[in-house]
Amino acid sequence: MFTKIIKNEWRNLFAERSFLVLAIVFAVLLGFGIYNGAKWIKERSEKSKALLVAQEKDFADKKEKTAKGFKGSFEPGNFQPDPASPYSIGMGLQYAVLPFSPTAIFAVGQSDILPIDAGVTISSIQRTIAAKAIGENPLSFLAGRFDLAFVIIYLLPLFILALSFNILSGERETGVLQILLSQPLSLKNLLTAKVTAQFVFLYALVLIVTLIGLLVSGVNFSAEGFLVRTILWLAVVFAYTLFWFSLAVFINSFGFSSATNAVACSAVWLILVLVLPSLLNILVSAVYPVPPRSELIAAERSVNLDMRKDGKRLLSEHYQDHPELMPKSEKPDLNDFGLAFVYVQRLIKEKMDETQEKFNNQIENQQNLVSKLRFLSPSIITGEAINDIAGTGLNRHKHFRSQVKEFDKAWGEFFVPKIYRLEKLSVDDFDKIPRFKYKEESTSEVSARVGLGILVLVLMSVGLMFLTFGKLENYRLE
Repeated sequence: MFTKIIKNEWRNLFAERSFLVLAIVFAVLLGFGIYNGAKWIKERSEKSKALLVAQEKDFADKKEKTAKGFKGSFEPGNFQPDPASPYSIGMGLQYAVLPFSPTAIFAVGQSDILPIDAGVTISSIQRTIAAKAIGENPLSFLAGRFDLAFVIIYLLPLFILALSFNILSGERETGVLQILLSQPLSLKNLLTAKVTAQFVFLYALVLIVTLIGLLVSGVNFSAEGFLVRTILWLAVVFAYTLFWFSLAVFINSFGFSSATNAVACSAVWLILVLVLPSLLNILVSAVYPVPPRSELIAAERSVNLDMRKDGKRLLSEHYQDHPELMPKSEKPDLNDFGLAFVYVQRLIKEKMDETQEKFNNQIENQQNLVSKLRFLSPSIITGEAINDIAGTGLNRHKHFRSQVKEFDKAWGEFFVPKIYRLEKLSVDDFDKIPRFKYKEESTSEVSARVGLGILVLVLMSVGLMFLTFGKLENYRLE
């Protein structure tokens, strides 16, 4: 009987033109979301790749010129710095790039807000990585570009509610429910079978369209971590779909009319998907306000040193404190403007790093609070989980930021001593220049974070179904 009800429900669904139109529109939106996200990721990846290629080409050119003995050119109109100068290279920008994960197609997430590349230098200029993130809303993953995550978080619940808002009331109002229950069939089994039929169809539709989108987009299925992350994504979508079906049948269990059910479903969607996240945004911003950007400017200006006036004293004190940096072949010129500039820039950088840490701490506090409050809304749980799986959320960016910090330290430790020792780069030194290589966080860490959200969604669904079955005991058929 259970299987017959499922098959009959499928026949009824496919017999309705409005349902077919709605299903086609939803499938098109899923496909467009995948296309739009894949396009964005491809564009950003190509820009980052071009940046790294140009950077390596510049190193290769400098290495070749150094091997040929070129010392630079000071001709008017043809100035070229010494390619072996640690000052010119160290003061330039070395880019650290956060590569997209193999499942980034699932969500653009915050990759359009948080920078995926950071310029590292021994000076204080262009500290891009955190400056762009200051003041950004940690709940902004619920909005943004139209991608697959947007369709799942916003539009999937609407499709579910449009499909099942009258799953019982419609049958009751047409008199079909009374006829069905005159058979050896309980209301619980009937409802379970009808929900199962709708759930299987919708979940299969999402999976098929997503699989086609992945194939067309050229995703590397054999990439490390792809399988685990994809399974997690399937589980998140499963749990999120289950929650909204459970919510729909729970509303139906009150015995309201179909019109009342439609209004109730719309109101609940509005509250859980739009209103509640906005209220949490206000709360998070109020509890952990982000310091104004002017503090960074103030930190830079706090190092009030005149390199021409104080340069000699600063360098003299610096060499006294760090005798290991004293050049071996010649005595340094304490009036050297370049050496003084490096020293002052390092002081400014330390001050700015201290101030930047305050910004990062506030952003991290905001995210921690969001992580605790996300269980108030299934859309927040799902949005954070999908971004985590796609690798386009704050967690992966925080992991990236910590590695950039280490890389920045290695960059300074390589060039600064050579600058103070008045050394030149040898041909072999070009191969030793630090290069950034992102180390992916383990899938077990991602699984632990995402798994908790999935568990909560499933428990919510089970709780709603338990309440629904309890209310069905007194369901009115007239």
